[in-house]
Amino acid sequence: MSTTPAFDETPRPGIRLPDLAGRTALVTGASSGIGRAVAEALLANGATVHGLDHAAATLTHDRFHGHRCDLRDAPALKLLVATIGEQAGHLDYVVNIAGVDTKASLDEGGADTWSAIVDINLRGYYLILHESVAWLRRGQGKAVVNVSSINYRLGVPKRSIYAATKAGILGLTTGLARELGRDGIRINTVSPGWVFTEGQVKEYFAGDAAAKNLAYLAQVQSLGLKIDGADIANHVLFYLSDVSRASTGHNCVVDAGWTLE
Repeated sequence: MSTTPAFDETPRPGIRLPDLAGRTALVTGASSGIGRAVAEALLANGATVHGLDHAAATLTHDRFHGHRCDLRDAPALKLLVATIGEQAGHLDYVVNIAGVDTKASLDEGGADTWSAIVDINLRGYYLILHESVAWLRRGQGKAVVNVSSINYRLGVPKRSIYAATKAGILGLTTGLARELGRDGIRINTVSPGWVFTEGQVKEYFAGDAAAKNLAYLAQVQSLGLKIDGADIANHVLFYLSDVSRASTGHNCVVDAGWTLE
């Protein structure tokens, strides 16, 4: 008789980095999941956060400013980032997290499906950085974190476009590391494994499929724990902080030892 594997679900303390206090961050996808966890962690460290999302803001804080936007709309994005930059006078940090994980087989896909995923998951990252870099040059923190995924290494059916965008994020990061380094701007990637966000729990870890997916996770992970948004946020904040000042162009894998990269 099979049993559901036991996972360590003990809450861990959030990272505390004094140099983040008083800094200004732009975070995409800030209304839910990893994006919200990163926004909350930055606020807890004394930063001001401008959160961009297609959905309405879900955070209420005197240092949080929510902005609804469509990452596919380049002119609107240009205007929004300019407005944020002008109001703040600079940006210290940019964190790209927003994305979609739409499933589509090669037969089901096509130009429209490709664009619907790539325009948000990869083109949107590039546009955010393109519009933000002038404001980052005026900042003190001068750090960017792009959130990718280990998915591009796994060969998951119906995820070829999604996987391509996640691999592309790594290329975008390394491709910009030397270029931005001339201005003292660091750029790194954090690549999570399976994260227990509200959306992922609802889709994969509730109902009939939960036991099967938990058993699979227990098999592939080296550590018996459920990664949550706060775990990813701790790594993101490390790469934003000056404590990681010697790191740029790096990919930090946070997958509980799934891929052992």
